[in-house]
Amino acid sequence: DKLEKQIINCRKCSRLVQFREKIAFEKRKSYQDWDYWGKPVPGYGDVNKKIMILGLAPAAHGGNRTGRVFTGDKSADFLFKCLHHVGLSNQSNSDHRNDGLQLSGYITAAVKCVPPEDKPSSSEKENCEPFLSKEFKMMTNLKIVLALGKIGFDSCLKFVRKNHSIKMRDYKFG
Repeated sequence: DKLEKQIINCRKCSRLVQFREKIAFEKRKSYQDWDYWGKPVPGYGDVNKKIMILGLAPAAHGGNRTGRVFTGDKSADFLFKCLHHVGLSNQSNSDHRNDGLQLSGYITAAVKCVPPEDKPSSSEKENCEPFLSKEFKMMTNLKIVLALGKIGFDSCLKFVRKNHSIKMRDYKFG
């Protein structure tokens, strides 16, 4: 709860704050009746499980609208159908913060606010890094990170390199 409040109250990146609030005010035509979230979007799920799903950032009319990452677009629909199929979620949809979804794992984004054109700057990624680091550290049973996309993957590697004496040459990738 404390970390979630810190994330939601963050205003470090003026470009991201302006963009997320602009999107929340202007709204997409198909969501005119929604009260957009328009704030940074924290991760959610069960931090006591072994798996973290890590993506880039909330979508402009997905997480920025609903307050939950991975909602509101076809990729989220596909992801939750898959998670439900393998038993990692209790339902095959993610619609909003209070839709009853429960995860057997934790899902989050490296950047907590929607970036213009899905391209956060280096400083914006760095500003979110302490939040992601705390999320990693909360997951004491973490064994698997499913990184979705380059920024999710790079953010995971950066955390591992900073917090563990692991060198990439010690691993083989196939």
